[in-house]
Amino acid sequence: MSKPVALISGGVSGIGLALTRHLLAKGFCVVMIDINTKLGEKVQKDLGPDTLFHPADVSIYHQQAVAFKKAFDWHKRLDFFAANAGIADTQNMYDANEEEDENGLVKPLEVKTMQVDLDSVLQGIWIFKHYARKNPVRGGKIVITSSMAGL
Repeated sequence: MSKPVALISGGVSGIGLALTRHLLAKGFCVVMIDINTKLGEKVQKDLGPDTLFHPADVSIYHQQAVAFKKAFDWHKRLDFFAANAGIADTQNMYDANEEEDENGLVKPLEVKTMQVDLDSVLQGIWIFKHYARKNPVRGGKIVITSSMAGL
């Protein structure tokens, strides 16, 4: 039986990188998805052949779905998903100076944090379930991490 395969969003730095290293030490093959392509390629090279880096913005469903497919196709299994990617909110809801567009309409609230920290987690669980059911032995594990900066 082949080694178990994990996919970690935000896997090339911080908590994600620590989890990547931990799972490698436990005998996993690890797919790291992240928006930081330069760092991702370096980390993959440094960690060796049991790692695979795939650049993806998890807030874009298609990019995340392609990453999951690539992870599953790598060893024909996907046993573990760590929804770890996260960003901090940079817009203040209480800002008194809302910007307007060229038509005088208030510009929309920036919701990228919600897309990365919430939507992509739900979509990731949805996609992972699809592949976990295709495993040689159905099933898998999911871990969701968060930080104080997220929301």
